[in-house]
Amino acid sequence: MAENNKSNREFGSNFDKDEANEIFDKLDKINSNDSKNLDKNMVSIKDVSELLKEAKNVDAGKAIELYKRVLVIMPENIEAYEGLADICRKQKDKESERDILKKAIQNVDGSSKNNLMKRLKEIS
Repeated sequence: MAENNKSNREFGSNFDKDEANEIFDKLDKINSNDSKNLDKNMVSIKDVSELLKEAKNVDAGKAIELYKRVLVIMPENIEAYEGLADICRKQKDKESERDILKKAIQNVDGSSKNNLMKRLKEIS
């Protein structure tokens, strides 16, 4: 990836720039349209955790991008779905919030699923 593209990346104040660039570089190699061939070992749980933290500290557009990258790697990640749904709620986009929650319900298990269904009923 060209160095000038890296300079356009946004990082939270508590995020190491070199480590962030390394994570972004790994994620840039992932073709989100071809997640069937995704090597989940390319990105560690720690990387995903850091991306989720970062998504909470940037503008909505960048946060959406980060959450979507997490979901390519871990389609069962409830925190990413909730983050996306929260952004939609703040933007008063009920249709998108509903769509995200429905997709989350399809991909997660356990008690989290019940909480998602309750939230979906609240906005319907």
